[in-house]
Amino acid sequence: MIRLFAIILAAFAFVAAIVWLADLPGDLVFTIDAYEVHMRTAVAIALVALFALAVSLLVRLAAALIASPGAIGAWFAARRMRRGNDAVSEGLLAVASGDMLEARRHGERAHGLLGGHPLALLLRAQTAVLAGDATAQRHIYRAMLDHPQTEFLGLRGLFLLAGQEDKPAQALEFARRAHDLRPRVGWAAQALFELAAAHGDWAAALGALGDAQRFKLIEGAVARRRRAVLLAAQALEADRSGAREAALEFADQALSLDAGLVPAAVLMARRLAASGKTWRAQNVIEACWALAPHPDLAEAYAAIKPDETHAERMARLVGLAHLNRDHVESRLLEAEEAVLSKDFAEARRLLAPLAGDEARARVCALMAEIEEGENGDATLAHAWLVRAARAPRDAEWRCNNCGASQADWSAACGHCAKFDTLGWTGGADPPANAEILPAPARRLAPKPPGIVTLPRPPGDPDPGGIEY
Repeated sequence: MIRLFAIILAAFAFVAAIVWLADLPGDLVFTIDAYEVHMRTAVAIALVALFALAVSLLVRLAAALIASPGAIGAWFAARRMRRGNDAVSEGLLAVASGDMLEARRHGERAHGLLGGHPLALLLRAQTAVLAGDATAQRHIYRAMLDHPQTEFLGLRGLFLLAGQEDKPAQALEFARRAHDLRPRVGWAAQALFELAAAHGDWAAALGALGDAQRFKLIEGAVARRRRAVLLAAQALEADRSGAREAALEFADQALSLDAGLVPAAVLMARRLAASGKTWRAQNVIEACWALAPHPDLAEAYAAIKPDETHAERMARLVGLAHLNRDHVESRLLEAEEAVLSKDFAEARRLLAPLAGDEARARVCALMAEIEEGENGDATLAHAWLVRAARAPRDAEWRCNNCGASQADWSAACGHCAKFDTLGWTGGADPPANAEILPAPARRLAPKPPGIVTLPRPPGDPDPGGIEY
């Protein structure tokens, strides 16, 4: 309503101005050659206004004619972009539905309309993935590297291809470039960490881990464990290269993060003992044993004081075992010391919970020593040794990813290269209230002449014994 009122008011003002000009007295006279022209002032003003309007129209017409090729081109380009976007949309829908032929048709159409546009490249890449064409994927991903919008996607595609083709060096390079481009993206940080660790590049792995922590891409407990393992790996590497001080520092840092890291504790204890710091070396082993008993810890603990008597060493080792006394390794350590001290009854009591049907080779071997030493029973001792030969494998460093075992610990599995997958596994801890089994009875069954039947140790699956 207000707008209509304003238009009417403007029209009224315009008409009033024209009437006012028409009523103004006066003439305009100008001479052209031999002609003299007379006109009223209002007419002259009207002619000037018409002339200005005509000039304005002519200028706009000329500008439109000059710009018309670009405008026409822009219109066609916009139309081409709309059709290309439609082709990309339909192609991506075809990819999502698994229709490879339709996806390829729309991809070719999008490529024809958009050329090397990022969206067309994206559709072609997805179509190549759907078709399983690695050569086409590689070509398209490399083309993506030329566009800022798709460079990161291209790097991810090339990284995945390198992994599928088992080219870890290329995968590491692409992961590093992707991480440098977008350090906040989780897959790039994780890939760089895993590949660097698999290659033994502990410094690069620590750098990737630090970035992941800074951008909160990893939980604190996981980061703490990974850093401890990496530091332990650096300690072992430094120790092998003769850098004793660096090895000791790395091991100390690793244990400050995870006191139950056996390789770091063993290395640090040995270095400390070599420098005369025996009490600190013992403290390191004891703290680790309380969390993760291991034969290497017992060996390093015994070596701390090489000049002590057997009784003194036994007392120390038994004290170490009592820090985690119901663990398998603690029972074995204490039983071994009892056997060495010829306290066979105590050794039998300690091994009883472990000497059942699933007894491991070390347990069977110790039971053989007990039978031989306590009773002088070579027959029963031999039966235990036979059983030890076919017993389940003792605990060892075994990868929980691929199942491969290896003699020494490493930060990455030597078989599948996965990081921090090695664990000391094999035996199981006995229950805290395990029943103490009696010593196996010496049973000699009737036998025909010339046949010797060995008594069956506890858990032997053959009820008839072993005949020779």
